[in-house]
Amino acid sequence: MLSVLSSRRVAATVAGAVLLSLSAACGGSGNTALCSEAPWSKAFTDYTTSAGASAGDLNKFNEANAKLAADLKELAGKADGDLAAALNDLSATWASLKVDPKDPAASSAALGSLGTKTQEAVGKLAKACS
Repeated sequence: MLSVLSSRRVAATVAGAVLLSLSAACGGSGNTALCSEAPWSKAFTDYTTSAGASAGDLNKFNEANAKLAADLKELAGKADGDLAAALNDLSATWASLKVDPKDPAASSAALGSLGTKTQEAVGKLAKACS
């Protein structure tokens, strides 16, 4: 059975890894200012706080996932080309993360694919900002 605590830990760990990866992903590109400012770092920091504070409330946890997805989508709207695509990929990844206590198998599958999908999107982001 999927526990709320384990789902939050997985998501928070992945978010932390993303934050570290993204902070190193900035270089010269058409999106230099956006890459230099790395506004997605704040979105992931806020997410980590919100997800950690959800303390057993799956609705709040799912709301934190949806907010991060919306924040990343908004940032994608300010970017161009590959950076916009990478931020949209990250947004879609987090938007798809919904934990349903009535369907632990689907929730486990979503959490299991989170790391892989996030790693792929972060790779695209790093390339876009280099």
